[in-house]
Amino acid sequence: GVLRVNGLALSLDATNGLTPNIGTTKDDQLALAAGGKVFAFGPLSSTADNADDHLAATLQADDDASLTIRRSVLSWPTLFDFNFMTGPSPSWKRHIHYRLLWKKPSGAKLEMLWRYEQYFYPELGWGSGFMTREGSTGLIGVDISLGR
Repeated sequence: GVLRVNGLALSLDATNGLTPNIGTTKDDQLALAAGGKVFAFGPLSSTADNADDHLAATLQADDDASLTIRRSVLSWPTLFDFNFMTGPSPSWKRHIHYRLLWKKPSGAKLEMLWRYEQYFYPELGWGSGFMTREGSTGLIGVDISLGR
């Protein structure tokens, strides 16, 4: 599955075997379950964008949510990466991390962390921060604190 946050599509496929589940609670709230704990985002909302098979919720008035993007200061050269089929190969790579932190007034907190690779092309600069490598990129952490 995919979690969309302000237009960013973040994969829910975890690299560490912990795959969270998205669904609804008994009182029709969008929720994420992981590690035996459930975090409710808020009441389901319906828009033209999610009318088919998408579940959606909006940030509640008293909730505090942020998505932080951090780019690694360390990058590594890709001297032996060749691409003969579809164009130039990147000359450098680095990790990029996305951290979602969502806090409820009750003290409940959801923290999710993703890691992807970002490629550098001499002609174009740094590319999209969503390049994947099996076993090392994608969702790398989920922590749900239930609060009070």
